[in-house]
Amino acid sequence: MFSAKRFTAKEADEADNMNAADSHGSHGRVPGGIWDRVPLFWRFQLGGWLAFTIFSFPSKWVMLETIPASVMVSLYRDGLGFLITIGMREIYRRCYSEKMTKAALVGLVGGVSLVSGLILTLFSLGFHEFLDFDAEKTFTPPIIFGIFYFRTGLCLGWSLLYFGIKLLMERLDRERALAVALAAGKEAELQMLRAQMNPHFLFNALTTIQAGLTRAPESLRPVVQALSDYLGFSLSHRDQNFIPVGDEYDALVAYLAVEKARFRDDIEVECIIDPAAREFPVPGILLQPLLENAFGYGRKTSPKPLRLRMHVSQLPTGSLMIEVANTGTWVEEEDPRKFGGIGLGNLRKRMALIYPGRHHINVKTHNGWVAVSIEIVP
Repeated sequence: MFSAKRFTAKEADEADNMNAADSHGSHGRVPGGIWDRVPLFWRFQLGGWLAFTIFSFPSKWVMLETIPASVMVSLYRDGLGFLITIGMREIYRRCYSEKMTKAALVGLVGGVSLVSGLILTLFSLGFHEFLDFDAEKTFTPPIIFGIFYFRTGLCLGWSLLYFGIKLLMERLDRERALAVALAAGKEAELQMLRAQMNPHFLFNALTTIQAGLTRAPESLRPVVQALSDYLGFSLSHRDQNFIPVGDEYDALVAYLAVEKARFRDDIEVECIIDPAAREFPVPGILLQPLLENAFGYGRKTSPKPLRLRMHVSQLPTGSLMIEVANTGTWVEEEDPRKFGGIGLGNLRKRMALIYPGRHHINVKTHNGWVAVSIEIVP
């Protein structure tokens, strides 16, 4: 017998986005220019060090008093700085991760900047003999400390700029990915609405109603109400990117009521939702493709009666847990388990875009049941 019950018990690449920023130069550019085809990192690296060399040249000229010496110092000091910061970038790319704590990140930046400043200072001292400067005039202890202090500060400033751009690109990537996922979700929603309302679901529902008119017209009242509730949900939420999961759950209870009237004792349904989970926002249609998949494949592989189970709960951690299960066996196909036109792979991609690192999708088979579960971390 069909039942819709509620209870109170609670139940995708470490990405170097600065390297990804290397490819962001393709966004918003005018085709054809050589500079426009240079990756973003190298634009900042080349342009930044060139600007630094130009603006620091007068101070070198004042200190060294000759243009040739100033040019030579600019070439080796700023050229070495250019190379050292490329090495710093490689260290950051290998060591940094989004899970790194702020303290660890500060330690990484501070340590790399100090070591880089020391290397730059030592190379300045090493090149001194080659350039034949007056030791007492050029490299007194205060000047050596000043060079170390300045070069370390320069490396620290470069590091802060690097991570500032990196974090900005990460945020832009997340916003872009979310926009893509929402667009894909809207397209999937439209496809599913067409698949359900045109013509199979409506045709079957109306056929069921027509057949019941001659047998027991009074028994059709809840079926017609359930059909109305389901279609009302489909129309009222079509322009919303996120909806409370409880709203979709109620619509699918109505959907199953129509199917129960059609198949009668051939299906048994258990629907349970934790009241605490009802307001959890989800991206458009999420439960329906799982339920349709279970219903379609269950009818092919399950002995009668087909048993369906839809549980929605909130875990003690605050995460949303969704499980849709059916009796039967798992079916492997070239396009695995299509969810009303959306494959499991596409569902995984959509969830990865909207909830990166904050969701889990699992498929299990046990004792004649196939269960697909989704956990979403708030």
